[in-house]
Amino acid sequence: MIEATNYSARRALLREKLGNAIAVIPSASHQTRSYDTEYSFRQHSVLKYLTGLEEQDSILVLCPNNIERPEVLFVRPKDAMMEMWSGKRLGPERAREILEIQHVYPIDQFDTILPELMLGHTAIAYDLFDASAPQSLHKRLLDHAEKLQRTKRKFHVRKPDGVINLATLTGEMRLIKEGNELLFMREAQKITSRAHRAVMAKTAAGINEKELQALFHYIVSKNGATEAYESIVAGGENACILHYVNNNKKLKDGDLLLIDAGSEFHVYASDVTRTYPVNGKFTPIQRDVYEIVLSAQKEAISLSRPGKNLNDLHQATITVLSQGLKDLKVINESVETILEKELYKPFYPHSTSHWMGLDVHDPCPYLDGDLKPVSLREGMVFTIEPGLYFPPDRADLPTELRGMGIRIEDDILITDRAYENLSSSIPKEISEIEEEMKRDYRDFL
Repeated sequence: MIEATNYSARRALLREKLGNAIAVIPSASHQTRSYDTEYSFRQHSVLKYLTGLEEQDSILVLCPNNIERPEVLFVRPKDAMMEMWSGKRLGPERAREILEIQHVYPIDQFDTILPELMLGHTAIAYDLFDASAPQSLHKRLLDHAEKLQRTKRKFHVRKPDGVINLATLTGEMRLIKEGNELLFMREAQKITSRAHRAVMAKTAAGINEKELQALFHYIVSKNGATEAYESIVAGGENACILHYVNNNKKLKDGDLLLIDAGSEFHVYASDVTRTYPVNGKFTPIQRDVYEIVLSAQKEAISLSRPGKNLNDLHQATITVLSQGLKDLKVINESVETILEKELYKPFYPHSTSHWMGLDVHDPCPYLDGDLKPVSLREGMVFTIEPGLYFPPDRADLPTELRGMGIRIEDDILITDRAYENLSSSIPKEISEIEEEMKRDYRDFL
């Protein structure tokens, strides 16, 4: 059951973390695709996390040292003509009522009011690496701070003379998922499961990767979600390109298909990868490599519990994969040597896990204040995604391995004592996959 999210409590917690800094959190803006056409709007994750607001061209300001106006929101004003073209706007009055923020002003008053809000604060907290924020905003913030610094005789109060990275604070807050966050992530997983299983059933030789991507998109959209990221639908050697998104080749009999795709529900993401044979039946060598990757994933998942960390899971993963590479005679060294010299990296170049939530790769910290890996705690969500990739142009590899890429990815939630695999309903055992591929994809429409 969906309950009201306590955005106010989140903002209050962030104000505590800010100390003497004033935080400026802009919304996302519509991004131009070409001329007068735009990409679909997707709200900035932090503003969504703190307010629930879905509108563009808004700015939230949190002022811990301003007793009268600790929270201020700037939104687009009501405009009948613009709303006729682009849809209804909340406007300041309605935003004040719905979002429970007392002080809401039209966005065109931001540069006038901000200097007043800055007084009494020693720093500006802003996401320094946010590529989606308006490019001019950072400069405007610094310009306002500089002007205030030149008015020391006029205002005998503290003024911002530094900048801190807001993402560090909000990332810490977003590490633990609760309430509606987990509800939305579970719903995203249900939709993702249905779409993955449909694609699995539809896959056959001669089908274009784009057709399978379209099927995934259709099922996700039909069930009230969006794609969380640009899907990877990679047949054959395309799977050796980690971020392959062309998705425009015909599938070949005897090849494997790697599909990395997830849905996003109420802005909360899923991220799942499955690999399976185009013709529905693994060959012996495909089976051998697949079982190595699956064993590595199972080993990492089994270690997922409070007190462990993502580095522990990665070390377990590379140990199993290194043994597998030795067994396949790809690397003729001891497992210890393979690990010490990182000889596995040409075949497994990425990490095993990343945080997940409002963003597919949630920008949460991986190291704590002592620069040690963050310990897993109840409510954390992350991926476990081992893989093996054998480049097609490696003449030193056995012919049967060249161009083979396999990755298996699930989304893991840490519970009070162990874990929950949120994506466990999507087949990944060889027998389950081969059986699922016999189904009619229309069963999932």
